[in-house]
Amino acid sequence: MTSPASSSDVLVVGAGPIGIETAVVLQAAGLTVRIVDAGPVGATILRTFPPATRWFSSPERLTLRGYPIQTATQEKITGEEYLAYLRSVVTAAGLTLETYTRVVDIAGAAGDFAVTVESPAGSRRVLSAATIVLATGGTDIPRSLGAPGEELPNVHRHLGDPHRFFGRRVLVVGGRNSAAESVVRLYRIGAHVSLSYRRPDIADNVKFWIRPEVRSLLAEGAVTGYLPSTISEIAESEVRFTDGRTVAVDDVLLQLGFEQDQRIFELAGVPTADGPGSPPVLDEATMSTTVPGIFVVGTATAGTQDGFTVFVENCRQHADRVAAALSGRPAPEPVPARPLPEA
Repeated sequence: MTSPASSSDVLVVGAGPIGIETAVVLQAAGLTVRIVDAGPVGATILRTFPPATRWFSSPERLTLRGYPIQTATQEKITGEEYLAYLRSVVTAAGLTLETYTRVVDIAGAAGDFAVTVESPAGSRRVLSAATIVLATGGTDIPRSLGAPGEELPNVHRHLGDPHRFFGRRVLVVGGRNSAAESVVRLYRIGAHVSLSYRRPDIADNVKFWIRPEVRSLLAEGAVTGYLPSTISEIAESEVRFTDGRTVAVDDVLLQLGFEQDQRIFELAGVPTADGPGSPPVLDEATMSTTVPGIFVVGTATAGTQDGFTVFVENCRQHADRVAAALSGRPAPEPVPARPLPEA
């Protein structure tokens, strides 16, 4: 999958679903394409999906160009199954891919970019490309609670394998999909679970097969709810709320969402719309930025999202728009997004 050549027509930064799909489309158009990623293929999925977590979207909405997803159960696929699918697409399409390769500098101009990349060991080299496509996503940095104690070693940002919390007192903080799923998974493996959220009920758009379970666990007292609540301090063995209540804990799991790391836009000189976390300025018909030769695709186009409106299945035309722009063809007509199931 890795070529010794350092020059390509297009350098795609980001090996998530839309970065891979863009590489497939542009390679099929006759361009030489290289993908680099600071982590592994599908890094966000690997980092944020607990084991056996199922996608909200159905398999057909997650397929990449010409590569169908088949499952044994005809159910929504898990994160692990989708990572296997991404690996198979990269292999079947013969894509040139370099993982654990971080972009640290972008110089030059359209037609002759010089991109410096760094290995985990710190060695650097320069890749040249006529065009750069940024497909770096928008869920890079866990949101901060802003309370003293959140850097303690028993404060976690990712659930990981729930098994590690068996028999422990865990306070989950948040009220959206990640928090709700964590509550159910922790309860089922035998943790003593509490939930803190700033609102009196979990969010309406929590996955429709998870929300009723969480509400039932709260109503039955199987999970202790602190809704609404605001944390004032995290100590080693308890969490204090602003209203004076406390809860004894062994672990705290912060599920507050993520922010986009916008350093890649700064390196590329791509302006954002309105300050930190805002989307990059681009032409949605072509996905081109104000920097000639640099495009943005996928969820990276949305900046930091509070409620997800841009996700894999409604980014499907981004690759076609880039391909059309590079070939001088008119932009494809927009395809209306299919609605998600009702929550």
